[in-house]
Order: sequence, then C-alpha cells, then structure tokens
Amino acid sequence: MIIVIGAGVAGLAAARALARAGEQVRVLEARDRVGGRILTVRDEALRLPIELGAEFLHGEAKEAADAARAAGLLVCDVRGDRWRVEGKRLTRAADFWSEIETVLGKLRSDREPDRSFQDFLDTGPGGAKLARARRTAREYVAGFHAADPALVSERALADGGAPEDPSEERLARVLDGYDGVPASIAAEVADAIELGVVVREVRWRRGHVVVRAVERASGLEREHEARAVVVSVPLGVLAAAGGEGAIAFDPAPRMHLDAARKLAMGDARRVILAFEEPIWESVSKRRLPKDAELAAMSFLHGADEHFPVWWTTMPVRAPVIVGWAGGPRAWAMSGLPDEEVVYRAVASLARSLGMTARRVADAVTSAWTYDWGADPFARGAYSYALVGGSTAARTLARSEQDTLFFAGEATDAGGRNGTVHGAIASGERAAKQILRARG
Repeated sequence: MIIVIGAGVAGLAAARALARAGEQVRVLEARDRVGGRILTVRDEALRLPIELGAEFLHGEAKEAADAARAAGLLVCDVRGDRWRVEGKRLTRAADFWSEIETVLGKLRSDREPDRSFQDFLDTGPGGAKLARARRTAREYVAGFHAADPALVSERALADGGAPEDPSEERLARVLDGYDGVPASIAAEVADAIELGVVVREVRWRRGHVVVRAVERASGLEREHEARAVVVSVPLGVLAAAGGEGAIAFDPAPRMHLDAARKLAMGDARRVILAFEEPIWESVSKRRLPKDAELAAMSFLHGADEHFPVWWTTMPVRAPVIVGWAGGPRAWAMSGLPDEEVVYRAVASLARSLGMTARRVADAVTSAWTYDWGADPFARGAYSYALVGGSTAARTLARSEQDTLFFAGEATDAGGRNGTVHGAIASGERAAKQILRARG
C-alpha cells in the first residue's frame, strides 16, 4: 500500500501512475473535492466557468495539455491586445514581454552571494532608459510569481523567471473549466480517494508508515498503514508549525523541512467581475490613441495599489474581467471580508479606466473571489525561492529512505513552480521514484 496525502493534481498524478504500475494506493484529501488549488465554479447566468484558482496553461504545459486533451476538454489560446495605464491615458503594451526579458535577462544564475530581486533592481540595471522596463519587471515578478521582490532569489529567477523563447509566452485557458483536468486524472483512481480526511501526523521508519488522520464530518480518528507515502500538500501546509491542516512528522525529515524554509509561499488574490456589457469598451475616447478601442483587449497593466493587472476572457468576448494582485499586495488583503476585497477591486478598475467607482459598481452584476492565504489547506497561492534557496526545490524532490516522497509544484526543480503542469510532473516523478525503489 502506498498512501498519497493530497488530491491536487500532483497527488492525483502520483496515484494514477502508481495504480497503472499495479500498486495499491490510497489518497487522503482534506477537502470535499479533488483539485487542490484548481477551483472552478459555475453560475447559471454565465456560460463561461469561473476560475478562482489556476486558470492558464503556460507555455507548452505538456502535462496539463495532455490531461485536458485526454478528457476531451476545449483549450483555447489567449489572443488580444495588451494595454498599459499611463497616467490618464491608456497605451498599447506591445513591448511588454521584451521589457521583461531585457531586465530579467540581466539576472545571473551564478550570482555569489545570492541576493533579492529588489537588491538587483536597486543597482539600476540598464540605467535611465530601462526605468519603465524595471517597473514592468517588478510588477511581473510580484504578480506572475506571487513573490515579494525584496525576498525572492535572483539566482532562482535567472533560472526560470522569464520565458526563454516566444513559445513560452503562450497562454491558453480551458474553456470547459480547469476542474476537468483533475477530474480526468482522478477518474482512474476514484475508488482509492477518500475526501474530507485531514492528515494530522505521519510516523515512519524505513519501509513502514503510519498516517494518523481525522474525518472532518464525524471527527473519527483513524490510522492508515503503508510502506511509503507521497506528501503532496502545498508548501504552506508542509512548512506549517501548527494549526488546521498542519502535519507532524515523527521523526522529522529535517533535510526536507530545512529546504522548505528556503522557499516561501506567495499569495495571489483575484476578483472576477461580471457586467451586462463589457464596461471597458465604453472607456472615454480621450484616454485612448486616435481611432483605438478596447474590444480586443486581453490584458490591462497598471500600478494600482490594490489590483494592478486586469484581463478579459479574450478571444471569447464576454462581459467578464479578472482583477489580479500578487505578492505583498495579496497578503495585505488576506483575511479581509470578501465584500471589502470586491469593493477595492471595483475602485481599482474604475481608476484604471478613468471612470467613477459608482458607475462601475452600479454596472456589476456578479462578483467572485477566494482567499487562498486564509485557506488552511493551502496557506497561499504557490511557491517561490527565497535568497539562498535556488536549489531548495531539488532537495524537496529527493526521497527520504525510500519511504517519504514529496510532490507538488514547490518540488519542481525545472522552474515550473506555480504551474499545473509542474505539479503534475512532480507527482509522476514521485511515482517513478517509488517504482525505482521497488526495483
């Protein structure tokens, strides 16, 4: 018997690979659903699914794309124009990726000693002519990587912080809903999944594991025995010292816990706003270049204190827009009532479009958000490497005496942390380690 802790895509991928190899598996999941940080909701008033967790396929995203294809899901490349807020005007941001690549291309993966991205920026790389590019790169690191620029490692960003070729800039979304990906993987091991089971403790010695868990609905405590365990919980849960969702290890896998402390759990907050009509298409012509319009807008980049990035559902034209805040901005909103977060998002969108908050608020028909930072079974959005932690993911990916195995996006050493395809690959890697240990 192999126990898998966590039914996110990493744990599900591990369980599926092991089951295909003839191993008996049991998956213990604290939530009442599979998918982990993939959270898709549906509203009868909208034909599009609402993604409150993972939304995009980044670059080739082979593992996620393969899972979507196997499930018969419709995947669509993101198309449209990027725009930038420049004072009281909106300008096209055709140079968005080139600015990021120019700045991040100056990072050094062999930097000794390592330093933070903010320390790197403070040296003014590129001089005055790259001032705007540095601002763009800083927002990108805080938003896309959900990282604090003052804490994230230069060496780690140099290894995987920016796309290395145009194909990696590709974004796609699952039009049928991203939850179809974990559902497809889970279908092969459905009988082995136990939902609503919170793991409290893992006691182990070489070749033998006892997992103590509690059923959330009944409070019944049970022990599960196995010869190995795959720990596929988020980094925030793995590193937690206590509280709901935290797991105690006896003995503690010190190498792995030390590595976990060299990583951090970044946070991201999104607010999805729905309207009767796309309100951004009615922005004042005075804010746009001559004869320009926002009908094909995909992304809107700014520097708003709450939500500096917005995106639409392009190429599908729908009256829905997503506000995004990553890194310190998101942590600052964690724990706030949803109504307050939505209020800030509405005000932020209004400032970006040059409209009154009342006008935008009156036009909103529905709003959704989710607080991953306050979720005890996530404790943040996804991971990034702290200064000195550029090799920590590689350490986390190692097994402990062929008995403890670790999976999840934080354990991917190929720069794919924070992605669904990186999480799937990590689960498959953990399964291969187990099978290899079996000879």
